[in-house]
Amino acid sequence: MNDVAVSLGVAFAAMFPIIDPIGNVPTFLALTGSMDRARRRSVALKSVAAALVILAVFLAIGNFILEYFGISLAAVEVVGGLVFGYMGWQMLFHSIELADLEQHETGPDIYFTPMAFPLLAGPGALAAVLALSNRADSWLDFPGFLIGIVLVLAVAYLLFTQGDRVLGLLGPRGIDLMNRLMGLIVLLIAAEFVFHGIADEFGLARFG
Repeated sequence: MNDVAVSLGVAFAAMFPIIDPIGNVPTFLALTGSMDRARRRSVALKSVAAALVILAVFLAIGNFILEYFGISLAAVEVVGGLVFGYMGWQMLFHSIELADLEQHETGPDIYFTPMAFPLLAGPGALAAVLALSNRADSWLDFPGFLIGIVLVLAVAYLLFTQGDRVLGLLGPRGIDLMNRLMGLIVLLIAAEFVFHGIADEFGLARFG
């Protein structure tokens, strides 16, 4: 890659459907429904900040983790693809119902669990970050990756703080439709990861 703009675009395109800021709006609204606007903004900020720290750490030490345990990039891509596939399948075929989410506790620590982990920086996002870190051609790619992740989380923060307006604009059906669309994109990314991992492992030529 070696180009900050290119690596930024790759990270943003890969992480946006996996983090799924739009699809997580109903969850955030349900978890913070009893909070006033100021507290809701505080929880949103803490959530994206905690998720950023988690993802940045994995981005920084991803190579060391794989080298220490002797794990190949092909294995990360195949397993990551399977995780993405499961997430995408759930997003594509599971309807979002606010009534189902209202059973969650709205305690003071929800910014970390479940918001930062696993909703924003879950297994799929962590696997994607590991794959990105091991696809870097040089250290110059990492600033672009990090900026791409920051931009996705910035979108998440904006949508969370304007959640009522987003839900009012799109409506439950619109949010559900967007979540299913993101699920389809995640499934396609999952397939590409698996294909790429198999090709790398067996030295197969890839075209296109």
